[in-house]
Amino acid sequence: MSDFGPYDVLSSGDAMGEAEPDTERMLGAFPNPTVSESPVVPLGFFGGKVVFAMPEGEIRMEMAAKIGGMLRADIYACAKGQAFLVYWRDSADKFQRELASVWFVRKCREAGYWDADRVQRSLGVWPGDAGDVILHRGHEIWRYAPGGDITKLSIADALRNPRGPLYRLAATRDAPEKASPVTKGQWIRKRLDAWRFEAIGADGLTGADVTAGWLMASHMGAVSPFRGHLLINALAGSGKSTLVEFLNACSAALAGDVMDSFSEAGIKNELNGHARPVHLDEAEASSGANGPGVLERVLEIIRRMATGNGGSRKQGDIGGGTVSQTAIGCVLLAGVNPPKLGSADASRIMEIRLLPLTTPRIGLERMASDEELHNSIEDAKALAPALLGRALCGAARFKADFDAVKMALIELKQSPRAADLVAMLAAGRRLLLFDDPLDAEGADAEAAFWKPLLVEREAKDTVSNPGADALAHLMAADSGQHMHDRRATLGELLQKHLDLDAEYDGVLKAHGLKVFKGAWEDGAPGPWLLVANNHPALERIFERTPWRDWRRSLAYIDVLGEDHLTRSCPKAQRFGLGVISRATAIPLTPWLEGSFHGVTHVTPGVTDQPNEF
Repeated sequence: MSDFGPYDVLSSGDAMGEAEPDTERMLGAFPNPTVSESPVVPLGFFGGKVVFAMPEGEIRMEMAAKIGGMLRADIYACAKGQAFLVYWRDSADKFQRELASVWFVRKCREAGYWDADRVQRSLGVWPGDAGDVILHRGHEIWRYAPGGDITKLSIADALRNPRGPLYRLAATRDAPEKASPVTKGQWIRKRLDAWRFEAIGADGLTGADVTAGWLMASHMGAVSPFRGHLLINALAGSGKSTLVEFLNACSAALAGDVMDSFSEAGIKNELNGHARPVHLDEAEASSGANGPGVLERVLEIIRRMATGNGGSRKQGDIGGGTVSQTAIGCVLLAGVNPPKLGSADASRIMEIRLLPLTTPRIGLERMASDEELHNSIEDAKALAPALLGRALCGAARFKADFDAVKMALIELKQSPRAADLVAMLAAGRRLLLFDDPLDAEGADAEAAFWKPLLVEREAKDTVSNPGADALAHLMAADSGQHMHDRRATLGELLQKHLDLDAEYDGVLKAHGLKVFKGAWEDGAPGPWLLVANNHPALERIFERTPWRDWRRSLAYIDVLGEDHLTRSCPKAQRFGLGVISRATAIPLTPWLEGSFHGVTHVTPGVTDQPNEF
C-alpha cells in the first residue's frame, strides 16, 4: 500500500497502464484497500478464472472477464459488501465498475495459483493446532482448546488463513451442548441391552459393549488415531433397522441420515470431505459372476477411511483439471447377509452378531415394546448435542486412553492393527461410561476385559492372511481331472500326487505348479510347491480376485511364521511346453493333510531337485 493509504495514484508508468482522463479526474487515485477489509476473500486464480470465498463462506470460481457484471448484484450484494464498494464511487456517486473489477482480479492473482490439492474440510470433527479439536458445523467452526476454552469462527473468516485447510460451507448442524454426564452414557449402554447381542466369551462382554464403544469413538472423526468400522451381522427378526436408527439418533448432532439404499458414486459424494459417523442399513452382499457388487466396491472406500488422512481419490474434470475427493471417519454397516470381509477389511472392521428377539434378553424381565424403543430414539435425539459436547471436551482423554490400552494389548502379544481396533472401542466405551482417565493398572484391566473379543476373532479366523487366502483359492481351483464321480481340485490332486505316488506331474505343470520334495539349499526340509510367477493358467485362476498379482500375495504367507517362509527359485523353471518362468516356493508341510507329514523320502516320478537348479 502506498503513502496515500487505500489509494494508489495512477500514472503513465502504472503497471495497470495509463488511466483514462475522466477516471483520474473523478477519483484521482486507484483504490487499493487491504483484503482484510473485504467481506469477500480472494483465494487464487487458474487459467482465465479467479477463485474467491463469498461472505457466507461459499467458495466460487468465475471467469475473470465476467467479474465486473457480478460485483454489485452478486459477489458484494451483502450490506458489508455494498459498503466496501464505496471505494469505487466517484464524486458524482457513480460506481466505477472497471476499476473495482481490476482490483478484485488483481487480488485473486496475488493470492497465488489455485491449489486444487489444498486440504478441504466439510462437516465433522477435525484436529487443530497444539492439540485443539475443531468442529465444523456447517456455517462456522468451533475450536476446543485443551484447557476447555471454545472459540467460534465463521467459515469466511477461517478461509482467510492462506496456508490452513479450506473449510467448505455446508448446511448448519445442531450446536453441541454442555458435555453430558456419565449417567446419560450409562442410559445408552442399558438401552442397547434391549437388543440380543451375541455374548463374547464367558465374562459378560457382549456386542452391546462393542457397539457402545464404537458409538462414542465415531464422534471423534479425524481426531481419532484409528477409525475402525462396525459390521452388525443381524439375523431376521433381530430389530436391526431399529438399532441402526437408535445409534443414528445418538449421533444426530453430527451424522447424516441413515442410508439403506446407495450407489458407489452416491457414497463417494456423501463422504467427500466429511469426518463424521456414517450409518448404512441393508448392507447386503451383492457380488456375483460380473464381479464385485456395490457394497463390495464401497468396502474399498470404507477400508481406506480408517487410517492416516483417510481415503483420497482423484478424477479428471471436463476442464482438463483434477477433482479431489477424500473420505474419513467411522462407518456402521448392518445387514442380514453382509459381504465377506477380506484380510485388509477385517483388520479395520469389527464384526458382531445380533440375534432374533424371540425371547427376552438375559438379565431383563421383558423385551422393550415398540413404543418404548420409539421413545428411546426420540430421547437419544434430544441427548445427541450433549453427547457430542462430551466427545469434543473429552478428545484428549480419549486419545490418552487409546494409547494406554493399545500398549497394554501389544504387551499381550496382539498385532498392532488388532490393538488399534480394540483400543478404539475401549477408549470410546470408557469416555461414554466413565469420567476418570486410565492409569497403567486400569489399562491392563481394560486389555483383559476386551481379550475375549480378540480370542474370538482369532478362533473365527476373522482376520486372514492374504497369502493364505490366495493359496486356498489356488488349491480350490478346478484341475480338470476326474476323480471318482467328480472333478478334483488342484489341492486334492496335489495331495494324491504326494501321498499315493500318483503321476500328475504334467497336470500340475499345465497349471503353473511343480513339486520339489528335497531340502532347500538353506537346509529347510520339503516338500515344496513351486508356483510360477507367470503362467496363463494361473492368470485365469486368479482373474477377478484380489490376488491377481499372486506372486506378491503369496509372499504374505511369510508372516505366518518361520515354518511358512517362502523362497524364490534361483533359476527359471519349466512349466510345460514353451512356459519358462521364475517361481515362488511354498513349504507344504504346514498345509498338508494325512500321511505325508514328516515323510522325507523322494517319491518316484516327483522331481528331487527343480530341473534348473
